[in-house]
Amino acid sequence: MSRRGFAVACRAAGLAAAVALMLAFSPASASATGTPCDPGSWSVSGDTPCAAADPGNYVAGSGATAQTPCVAGTYNESTGASASSACLVDDPGFFSGAGAVVATACYPGSYATLSDSASCTPAAPGYFVAAAQAAAETPCPAGSYSAGGTTAIMCTTSPAGYAAPAMTGTPTPCTAGSYAPLGSAACSPDAPGTYSDATAAVATSCPVGSYAPASGSSTCTLADPGFYVDDQHATGEVACPPGYYSANAGASLCVAADLGSYVAGSTATAEAPCAPGSYAAARGAAACTPAAAGSYVWAAGASTQTPCPAGSYSATTAATACTPAPVGSYAPSGVAAAIPCPSGTGTTESGQASCPAVAGPTPASIAVEQVLKLARGQILLVLSASSSGVFRASAHTPKAKGSRATAGSDYGTVTVSGSGAAAAITIKPSRAATALLARSPSLRVSVVVTFTPAGGATAVSKTVAVTLHGSPKKD
Repeated sequence: MSRRGFAVACRAAGLAAAVALMLAFSPASASATGTPCDPGSWSVSGDTPCAAADPGNYVAGSGATAQTPCVAGTYNESTGASASSACLVDDPGFFSGAGAVVATACYPGSYATLSDSASCTPAAPGYFVAAAQAAAETPCPAGSYSAGGTTAIMCTTSPAGYAAPAMTGTPTPCTAGSYAPLGSAACSPDAPGTYSDATAAVATSCPVGSYAPASGSSTCTLADPGFYVDDQHATGEVACPPGYYSANAGASLCVAADLGSYVAGSTATAEAPCAPGSYAAARGAAACTPAAAGSYVWAAGASTQTPCPAGSYSATTAATACTPAPVGSYAPSGVAAAIPCPSGTGTTESGQASCPAVAGPTPASIAVEQVLKLARGQILLVLSASSSGVFRASAHTPKAKGSRATAGSDYGTVTVSGSGAAAAITIKPSRAATALLARSPSLRVSVVVTFTPAGGATAVSKTVAVTLHGSPKKD
């Protein structure tokens, strides 16, 4: 027999057997020979031979032609169940479909709160279910989050720069001016002296030259010109003190005024040069020093004073120039006044550093050329000196007997005429001297002559005694 013939024969034999089986279970055959199936069993015809109800099913009455599956949320592990009460209700944390033989535990990430659950509920956002057979979901603690779903078996720690309150499905990014370390429940505002960008894990200290006066700063403020910030984490700027300045914003220190310059007050943005007549010898000067007497400063911005050169002087402070020594005097370097030339020396021009010797005898001397006794007690002295200069004179009388006048009383009025090489001194007696001369046979008059040479030389004196004869009246 060929293969094809064999296959056809097999199909025919199978068909015959199927027909024989159908005839055996037909109603006509059962009614003729079978008994109705008991509760808990069934057959297609409803009578013997009967089959026991499968696990997950039950057959409530007799003569059943089909079995009834347990409803979803219940299960039956035994065979031959004859009532729906044989279907057991699922415990919380389990589920089952219709016709279930056993209850199935909810997988991690899902839960069943109630009994008779036909399915498990996925974890909601902000919750998780760590283990199987869970009857409830667990909220994510603060600082963590969960997107929910059947994969939510644990919560994820909130990343740095984000915040997650309890039961959060998605972390919230921190805005600029706030920050959050890993696992934070909330974003913290930056402390004064710090700043941060968005999603920052930590606040950053303001760098030198800047500051943040309040909390929650997203940027730091640069120090204004005239101010500085020399430390990190600053909450304010500091004014530059006198003697210092800052020209630009963001200074970390102030600049000391340069030599020859000064800064008078605080918060300065520039230095100023010292005015002529003053100077600044050190950096950081808050004021300029006036030039001392004997020195000068001729230009602005000086760092030193200059001594007056020989032949000149400055009598006041803050001088911008020196004065030449006048004729008859001299000035070494750095003096506050001209010095008169010593006796026997002199100058013929101003601005001299020394006094050269001058012609003529040294020291100066006075010669009495002539003494004339004029009428009524007047005296005339004709004098000469060794050099040019000025004469002065005074005349005195002795104390008279019986007089209360002291010795050396003025004789009278002295008049000096002429100067230089010669002079004439005229002495006119006073009324008292005239009366005294009228009562005395003689009167001695002492004349003191003083000569001061030109050029500041030492003065010389000479005393001349003159005896006058009186005309006493007879009683």
